Amino acid sequence: MVLKIFCDYDQRVGVLEVIEADRPIMVGDETVRATAHLKDGDTIRIDVGQVLRCNFSERIIEEERNIIRTLEVNEVTHRFGKGETGLEGISFGITRGELVCVMGASGSGKSTLLRVLAGQLQPTSGDVILNGQSLYQNLDVLKQYVSYMPQQDAFDEHLTIGENLMFAAAIRAPHLSRRDRTRRLDAKLVELGLGERRDAVVGSPESKTLSGGERKRLNIGLDMIGISDVYLFDEPTSGLSSKDSEHVMEIIRGLAHNKIVMVTIHQPSSKLFQMFHKAILLDKGGRLVFFGTPSDMLRYFAEAEHQHQFGAELGACPSCGTTRPEFIFDVLETPLRDLSGDIIYEENSRGQLVASRRYSPEFWRDKYEAFRLIQDVKQVSLRQEPAAPLTIAPVQKKRLPVRWHDEWTQFRTLLRRSFLSKLRNSANLVITIGVSPVLALLIATILRYSENGTYDFASAYHIPTFLFLGLIVAMFLGLTNSADDIIRDRPVLQRERNIKVRLSYYVVSKTLTLGVFALIQCILFVLIGNSLLQIRGMFWIDLGIMFMTAMSGVALGLLISSLVADPKTAANIVPLVLIPQIIMGGALIKYEDMNRNLGLLYSLSHWISEHPSTDKTLKTESKLQVPLVCQFIAMRWSYEEMVVAQAKLNPLTRRQDRANDEIQKLAPKANTAAERGRLNDLKDVLALLSGLEAHSAKEVDRYLKLVDPVIFGRQGFDRSLFKDANGPVTAEQIYVNQKVSDLISKAEMEQNDYRRGKKPNVFFGLQKRYFGFKIGVFTFNTLVLVVSTLGLLVGLHWILRKQLEVVRRT
Repeated sequence: MVLKIFCDYDQRVGVLEVIEADRPIMVGDETVRATAHLKDGDTIRIDVGQVLRCNFSERIIEEERNIIRTLEVNEVTHRFGKGETGLEGISFGITRGELVCVMGASGSGKSTLLRVLAGQLQPTSGDVILNGQSLYQNLDVLKQYVSYMPQQDAFDEHLTIGENLMFAAAIRAPHLSRRDRTRRLDAKLVELGLGERRDAVVGSPESKTLSGGERKRLNIGLDMIGISDVYLFDEPTSGLSSKDSEHVMEIIRGLAHNKIVMVTIHQPSSKLFQMFHKAILLDKGGRLVFFGTPSDMLRYFAEAEHQHQFGAELGACPSCGTTRPEFIFDVLETPLRDLSGDIIYEENSRGQLVASRRYSPEFWRDKYEAFRLIQDVKQVSLRQEPAAPLTIAPVQKKRLPVRWHDEWTQFRTLLRRSFLSKLRNSANLVITIGVSPVLALLIATILRYSENGTYDFASAYHIPTFLFLGLIVAMFLGLTNSADDIIRDRPVLQRERNIKVRLSYYVVSKTLTLGVFALIQCILFVLIGNSLLQIRGMFWIDLGIMFMTAMSGVALGLLISSLVADPKTAANIVPLVLIPQIIMGGALIKYEDMNRNLGLLYSLSHWISEHPSTDKTLKTESKLQVPLVCQFIAMRWSYEEMVVAQAKLNPLTRRQDRANDEIQKLAPKANTAAERGRLNDLKDVLALLSGLEAHSAKEVDRYLKLVDPVIFGRQGFDRSLFKDANGPVTAEQIYVNQKVSDLISKAEMEQNDYRRGKKPNVFFGLQKRYFGFKIGVFTFNTLVLVVSTLGLLVGLHWILRKQLEVVRRT
């Protein structure tokens, strides 16, 4: 199908041209074969339930997808885990264009009913039918047509009203262009009465940035900006004044001309009650005690009042013609009295004394069933011919092609929303950015100590401790930054579960956002800490290892946030995660001083490796081996990599090792004059590096850069370039720390001990051996950190999917 629409927004007219169509195209009630003139408000019918509305005044042609025409509830019963009944035998039917009120006392199952209708809670028995199709048998296809607005606010408090609505429009209608979404947003802001508050940050309920009515209108507007067919509003007027309640209901009522709309209200006013086309009344235990028009409900209970002589005041005012719907609850919950007229009390399931009811919920349910049966009999006797069944829109189960534009729009929107929300949280942002340099300054100042009294890097005593504390800070900041993020987003995730928001996009966007702030924190810490302790030439390497550690903390924090219900619990769990990292990371308590029997597997492997040997000179165990339980600690891998990097990847040692490796490769095959010349050059470079001196650290760095072309074979060694290479500063003083070197030397001696039949994997060892493979420590530890972080994120995705998916009935 190909249509072309010419629009003159100034004159509010247009022309429709049908280029190609495989079905009738109608403008209003007229079929269009070639062209048709359009005016403001005209509708173009392109398929069953799919209409284009010409809103020239708003400069937009808007799709109205009205596929769902009927909603039927058939004997729905739901029981919770402890056997408590939420709904019992509910049956009713609603057609498109009806606004339905769901009434009932607290605990009568109003919210449970809406969650069942929204596809979020599969009932124990019974079924929900949309257009003749079972909702829960076709949930993946049909749930996108249903929008559920929860009672609690489900938007981002750190964004403005306009941003919340714009992001909602992009997620719910990614196929629209940015210009069309902006026009839809402008029209919706006017409809919600929030046009003048567009740029106001929403804020928390305590901040009073928005009034209660404005918050409710924003909450309902987030889904109204989409194109659903069934709208379910849970207590949209709770806590509002009568005027705000009327405003909110007028907005909701505007949807009902071509949608199915259901609203739960605890006890509506007379004016609100008359806005509804039909009303559902639920009693305790989720029992349906009436379904019909508001006037029929009032008449039904007025007759019941007189029939049973309850003595309650009549619920109608003859003089003004209004009604008092609260009298329904007076009739429903008429208390039981003794002979003296005093109310009889009973103890409920919570141990509280409540007034006993004269008639139980079962009585009212049975009375209504009898009433409905009589009404059905009357309708059958009056019906002249059977009504034609509604055409059922087919449920398409075939796999649709991926729309990459829509996918990219959704991911980009989630990423922007996540980043802006984090950026707008000013108090948290100051702490997030400010705590890193403060901790770096504090730690580096305290640890700036040398044994000879005057600080120099070579004899600095606490360099390994600083490296370890830097990693602890990185993990701590990653944990605290992310430990409450999922908790804060959970209402939004629950709300958007029906509109095919990809959880993988959410997890990736959240990780990238937190990763940006973690990177900034790591940069500030490394810059300040390394500068104060004179750690030169290691910025990028230290930053990379710290960032991997921080991302491990971010992933762990997000996982914690997905498992707990409130931020306080998450904050209490953070120390339980962080303290084992400190204790078993290998710095605070050395592994050779740690209890070796931390695990059964270690004890078993120790027994097997020690007992079978008959050669008493063989040693198979090393005290520098990491206990099994510590292998699951991220800090153990990052600290080892950081210390080894400081020893082997500093500017001096890195060049020495490279020159030595080149000599080892070239020495056995140096047969030609050129090869012998290069071998001599490399030996001269190695000799120079071993005793390189200069007047300052900058000169040392300049000389190191001059030897790079020689090491890489791009030029020969020119001794004249280094004729002034002497002075009080040596390369080893500014690049090689003795404490770090001692740790590496001890590990190398332990790993190369000739008395062992095989080389064990020791802490700070330069190579790892697993399953016959030999891997460098940098490659292996980086893989462990990256894979473990990705594993945590995959676990997070699985947990969120399980939390949001409907538990299917077996």
